[in-house]
Formats: sequence, C-alpha cells, structure tokens
Amino acid sequence: MGAALIKSAILIFLIALGYVLKRVGLFRQEDSKVLSNIMLYVTLPAVLVNAFRDFTMDLHLASFILIGLGVNIILLAVGWKVGAREQPLVHAMYMICMAGFNIGSFAIPFVQNLFPERMMEVIMFDVGNSVMNCGVIYSFAAMQVKKEERFRIKALAKTLLSSFPFDLDIGLFVLALFQFRFPDPIYQLADTVAGANAVVVMLMLGIMFEVRLDPAARHQVVGIVTTRVLTEAVLALAMVAFLPFPLEQRLIAALLVCAPISGMATVFCGKLECNPGVYGTATSLTIPISIAVMIALSLV
Repeated sequence: MGAALIKSAILIFLIALGYVLKRVGLFRQEDSKVLSNIMLYVTLPAVLVNAFRDFTMDLHLASFILIGLGVNIILLAVGWKVGAREQPLVHAMYMICMAGFNIGSFAIPFVQNLFPERMMEVIMFDVGNSVMNCGVIYSFAAMQVKKEERFRIKALAKTLLSSFPFDLDIGLFVLALFQFRFPDPIYQLADTVAGANAVVVMLMLGIMFEVRLDPAARHQVVGIVTTRVLTEAVLALAMVAFLPFPLEQRLIAALLVCAPISGMATVFCGKLECNPGVYGTATSLTIPISIAVMIALSLV
C-alpha cells in the first residue's frame, strides 16, 4: 500500500507542477500540444512496444476489447437519454462527453506506474474504446443536430486508420500473434523512452487543466459530470462484482471505466460548434475525479 501511495503521490505532484508552472508563466496552454505530440509519437509507442514484448493472447484479454466497446455503448445510451430534454446541440454534447475514455494520455501512465504487468488489459480495452471514440460516438451525436447525418462504416474506418495509436496497437498485436520479436536493443531503447511517458503526460495534464464556469452553462457542466461519474461508479462496481476474472483484472477494468472524458470529445464538440466553456470545463473536472478513484482502486 505504501508503494502505491508514493507512486500515486508522484503522479499528482507532476500534474500540480504542470499547473503551477503554467500559472507562473513558464508554460502556456498551447505548450500542452507540444507535450501531447511527444507523448503520441515518442513515449507512448515505446510503452506499447514494451507491453507487447511477452504478449500471449487469452480469453481474458480478448474480453477487454468487448468491455471497451460495451461500456462505451452504455454511456452513449445514458447520454442520449439524459440529454434528450436539452436543445439538439446540447443533446449531442451530452452524448459526446458521456462516452469515450482518455486511455492513452491518462490511464496508461497510471497503470504503467502502478500495475506494469497489466498493461495488455489496458491496451485491449483501448482497442474497443477507440472504435467507439474515433467515429461511432460522433456519428450518433451528430444525428441529433443534423438529421441528414447517417452512420457510415467507410467514414469510421477512415478515422480509425488515420489514428496513429490505433494503427500501432493493431500492428503490434498482429506481430505478436505471429510471435515476432524486435532485437533486444529495440526493447532496451523502448524501456528507456517509456520511462519518460508518465512525466510527459502528467505535466501535459497539469498545463491543460482549466476550469471556466459560465453561470449560464453551469447546469450543463454539472449535468454532464454528475451523470458520467455516477454511471461510471455503477459500471465499476459491476466490473468488480460480476466479471469472471481474478480480482486484480476486475480492479483494472473498474479503473479503466473511471478514466476521464476523452480528448476526442473536445475535437468532436468543436466540430459541432458546441459551447467550449461547457465541454472544456467538463473535461477538466473529470481529471481530478478520476485521479481520486484510481488512487483508491490502486490501494485495494
């Protein structure tokens, strides 16, 4: 328990450090994009290469793909139901902000530090999450605003194939199925670079964190965050209680369904011209909530 607390405290400190450095003027909000690119194209690939090093496919891991799909569908349905009383644009925003999980730049660094032997569960979950997060959620949300919009498999496939982390996941997954291994120096390099992933991501989250509560839209922020957190709590309890897996895998599943709102939500909400104060604030508020939940689960 002491080790988990220390590791969690270090991650929280890095987030707080990023936020403080931004407030004193050493970083700007725009600098988070630089760190995001470093994470996306340098440190995260190293983490994935290391995770697939000793990969062996089993039923439990395959189930995490279905879990990633299933919980997204549930949250999307909840967002559709709860937001139905709102205007079409707000209704769409509820759906986008309810579903989708920030796995690559949030859950992975936490699991990497606390449960490195469980990285494959996270990656398999993110495969299912990415399918929903890279097009399905937006397509159904857009239908609430633009009635002529239709779900298109071709558009979804194009979005998925243009997602570098998803392509890398699938590529490494296929290579691992054929028992392909990179030369040892590649894994040594990946191990060194992967060690920087948590630092880069946590600083990035601290720089990105911003809460702007517009009084006129406050009830929308509260509605989105409260509904999402309560639904995630129910899903997490269901994972621990009913999944036919060992306890540690059940806790990992519970941890993943408590991840913050996906970064893709800001892209898709912006595309529909939703209120940036609402979805930006909602996204920021789910970060500290997810940190608290993940620390609690890590102590278990």
